[in-house]
Amino acid sequence: MIRSAVALVLVVASAVAAEASRAVPPQLAAVLTQAGGATPVEAVRLVDGWNGEGHPLLDLVRGQARWRLAQEAKVSERRVLQAAAERDFAAAAAADPGLRQAHLGLAQCAAAREDWTMACRSAAAGIDPATADCSLLTFLASMALRAGDWRLATLTAQHGIMRYPGDPALRRIELAVLVNSGRAEDARQAVLAMLVLEPEDAQLWRQLAWAAQETQREDESLAALEVVVGLSPGDRAVRLQLAQAQLGRGQPQAALMTVRPLIGEPPSAAALADDALIQFSTRTAAEAGEVSLARSWLAAVPEAQRSRSQRIQAARLAVQAGDRAAAATSLETLVVAGERDAAVLTWAATLAEAAGDTARAETLYLRAAASDGPAVAGASLRLVALYLKRGRRDEARTILATYLASRPDDVQARALQAQLDRKR
Repeated sequence: MIRSAVALVLVVASAVAAEASRAVPPQLAAVLTQAGGATPVEAVRLVDGWNGEGHPLLDLVRGQARWRLAQEAKVSERRVLQAAAERDFAAAAAADPGLRQAHLGLAQCAAAREDWTMACRSAAAGIDPATADCSLLTFLASMALRAGDWRLATLTAQHGIMRYPGDPALRRIELAVLVNSGRAEDARQAVLAMLVLEPEDAQLWRQLAWAAQETQREDESLAALEVVVGLSPGDRAVRLQLAQAQLGRGQPQAALMTVRPLIGEPPSAAALADDALIQFSTRTAAEAGEVSLARSWLAAVPEAQRSRSQRIQAARLAVQAGDRAAAATSLETLVVAGERDAAVLTWAATLAEAAGDTARAETLYLRAAASDGPAVAGASLRLVALYLKRGRRDEARTILATYLASRPDDVQARALQAQLDRKR
């Protein structure tokens, strides 16, 4: 949309000729008229060959000719010609600030350089909204949108829509402003009207999904995302967004069907390298009752590539599948790597204790109690319980006394203290 606007033809030859015949001497008017009907190269030659007094219209005509040459030139020559055209437009605007075509030329040159603030300012000086055609209004609104001048973009787009109600470009600019300003309900109404005319536009459905989500229309948002995936099945980002929405709505089976193509069969190298995708997909599969599938996806990730979160997820899924040995193995890798989270260390300790390896369990409980996180307290109490089971009451009493000194109101700790007192 903006690219086409930048490529606008600035002024038709008859308009230059008409202004020249009224405002300049006949000889200059003849040159301007001849240049207006000539090729760009000839127009530049005619202006360069003028021996009379300078005039802003000469700069304007030469700037327009150089601009057209730039559009047809090779990339290596285009910037040089655009810069020359911009100098001509600047000279014309400086000599006659009321020459709108010169300002419009500056706007196009600035847009080519992606200087959107300058392009917006120059376009506003060069375009009269009351008389501008649809393409010029679209150009002005586009430059304002790019420059972040939301007020100007809104006013221009709405004015253009009133004059050209069927123009989709102006409506898209208005929609972009509404979305950016967070006016979700207005954006929803705008996009619904546009979808009547363009029902297969995936971007419009994506914006409807956003607006519906923002206005608490969860079902409508989900349905819109489903349409986007149907229209753009290869769009990985929106497919993942749909799967996340489905899982959030309590539809794990549907989410699994949506996300499976992102993993591939067999899992692709790109998918296996995407930690966030692997974690989400395996959680989705597990919630959908496909624990073995989730475990196979995690197992496919190369050992050296597995993240800490993936190893924790693998341990969770192993426990869910009743494979405590695999869970212990997965956590052991983290322990060896220097894990500091008391929750993970306590979990590894409970698995060791359940497997009958009390020495390993004691070591891990001690590490957990000396580590970080809210699970430190639980690790201490589990260690006390382990000592009681092993008949090591003095050690249990020492740890429990230290624990109660900092948490005297802990009910579970008080219960263990009562148990120790009874045994005494």
